[in-house]
Amino acid sequence: MNNTKKQVNLSLLLSTLFLGYVIVYIDKLSVGISIISISKDIPMTESQKGLILSAFFIGYAIMQVPMSFAINQFGAKKVLIWSVFMIGVFDFIFSFGETVTMLLAIRLLTGMLAHSGYPSASSKEIIDHFPLERRTFAKGILISSSGIAGIVGPILLSPIIEQYNWKFAYMLLTILAILASFIIVRIIPTPNKQSKEVIEEASEKVSLLNIWKNRNIWTLFAAAFFINSLLYGINNWLPSFLTSQRGITLTQSGMVSSCVGVFSLIGAIGGSYVVSKFFSEKDTLVIMMMATIGSSLVFLSYYLHSLIPFILVLGLATLSMTVAFVTLMTIPLKVFTGKHFAPSYSTISTGGILGGATAQIIIGSLVDGSESYFSAFIYFFALGILATLSLAFLKKGAENY
Repeated sequence: MNNTKKQVNLSLLLSTLFLGYVIVYIDKLSVGISIISISKDIPMTESQKGLILSAFFIGYAIMQVPMSFAINQFGAKKVLIWSVFMIGVFDFIFSFGETVTMLLAIRLLTGMLAHSGYPSASSKEIIDHFPLERRTFAKGILISSSGIAGIVGPILLSPIIEQYNWKFAYMLLTILAILASFIIVRIIPTPNKQSKEVIEEASEKVSLLNIWKNRNIWTLFAAAFFINSLLYGINNWLPSFLTSQRGITLTQSGMVSSCVGVFSLIGAIGGSYVVSKFFSEKDTLVIMMMATIGSSLVFLSYYLHSLIPFILVLGLATLSMTVAFVTLMTIPLKVFTGKHFAPSYSTISTGGILGGATAQIIIGSLVDGSESYFSAFIYFFALGILATLSLAFLKKGAENY
């Protein structure tokens, strides 16, 4: 690393990226938590709920690859600031939503213009400042923010929504996002435009079509699609399942979601550490095993009506799927560099986003059609098996990436 990189406080850098990711994940989870309250003010069917949840992911997916070129053009720091600040702007607008159509449009734009740049930009910061052997753990720390958000989000938002209303909750999220964007401005280092790496990277030409000719990118795309379908399907529909099928309050369901979030946190931090230390050359095997175990446990959880066993089994399922997701999303950090990184990572990430989008629509339709969540849990099990099968097509060796 050059002198500029040595001067960067990696712990402070990672902590700031982590803070931004917490805001990102809380906002992702917010509609799943608030949709029950929103539907009381704005009547809607389960399918319409699914569309609102999916609109965000659709917008997110549309702009993933274009945002990767924005990162190459303007730099990762500017995209990070823009992403978190715009989350606050759109949360503010969302609080004034009065119709299903308006809510759909706002969440679509939130995914397109706010969230789409953060994953690739934060990963680019890791590529730029962390040595290869520390990237898996660093990425795991960032993804562990989903566990923190899964713990803090429901505990923070559920009581506020019940005591006040969902509009007030989104005003609070607005303030948190804008404050976080100013912290990113102050802490994330501005790259030295005269450094050798920046000059070489600026002159590098990238062809998206050439990147897309790589079969492994599409294999990872498919695996990300199935794994994220399962993770976001569970996260966003768990409050509705618990309140409608298990008869508990929104605040109680928030506590259950938070408990499950603890397992996600353990999976992201502990899993990334264990994989990077002991299984760094066996990424694919780890993903296949964890996806199979995770989806099987999700299916089993449907039959558990006591909350303690339900939380334990669903928590272990979430832990397994989080390990699979972290391991999957650190593969690009090991094998892609320069201007090839952002478009490659964004393409793979788009698979995960599309998975999150389609899962919401499919689950809403399954629940509307069967008037039961059992079909949704069968769908969850199938997703894990499909994720495992898709990785059978992955070519081994970094040279194949």
